[in-house]
Amino acid sequence: MHNLYTITFSPTGTSQLAADRIAEAFETKPVSVDLCQEVSGEIQIEPDSVCILSAPCYGGRIPETAVERLSHIRGNGAAAIVCVTYGNRAYEDALLELADCAKTAGCRVIAGCAAVGEHNIMHIYGTGRPDASDLDELHQFAVQAARKIEAGLAEEPVLPGNRPYKERHVSTMKILTDENTCKSCGLCAAKCPVRAISDDGRHVDETLCIGCMRCIKICPEKCRKIPEELVSGLIQRVGKACEGRKANEFYL
Repeated sequence: MHNLYTITFSPTGTSQLAADRIAEAFETKPVSVDLCQEVSGEIQIEPDSVCILSAPCYGGRIPETAVERLSHIRGNGAAAIVCVTYGNRAYEDALLELADCAKTAGCRVIAGCAAVGEHNIMHIYGTGRPDASDLDELHQFAVQAARKIEAGLAEEPVLPGNRPYKERHVSTMKILTDENTCKSCGLCAAKCPVRAISDDGRHVDETLCIGCMRCIKICPEKCRKIPEELVSGLIQRVGKACEGRKANEFYL
């Protein structure tokens, strides 16, 4: 193996956590490619490398921003493990879409998984996940994937999902800022994957916002939130589908 890469779009850290746990099975320090940052030019991967591609599922799809930035990858035949994280509802076409992105980039998909994380909006679902049990399952999966790669087995796993993919949901998320507690530190603006936030952190361009929840997650003053009525409405619409402990799913 030439190099190990983690290539992630992980606004709130769950997809990065999953990728890092998978990477541990290879016992070599990975090169990290953060797709939450803007990408210019090509990202060349050496042919004898392993790539772990990880991204969240938004409404059964991979975020469009992630898809665009993955198009800058030049895999050159490197082996790929694809991983989607989802908020205890369903991942629908997301894993298949991520695998297709990997193949379009020139990677060979060797294994795939869908890992449960705490829902980014309805935190009562998947609370605390991935937990220790989830991380152990990810590690065991990664060990098997590593053995498959080491043995030179190139069979692509059959992944669930449909082509064409389900229609992409357009985010209509509204993020509120408490101007009494906001100190205009600019952290949210600097870290927003799509530059939807003004430099002072007090205004969000809703035409650009993808509803990734990163600004809420990282705000040191905890002054950003989603309107309670929006969360309540979402629970009423899809909460039933999020009940119970959903299983992680693995494909080799």
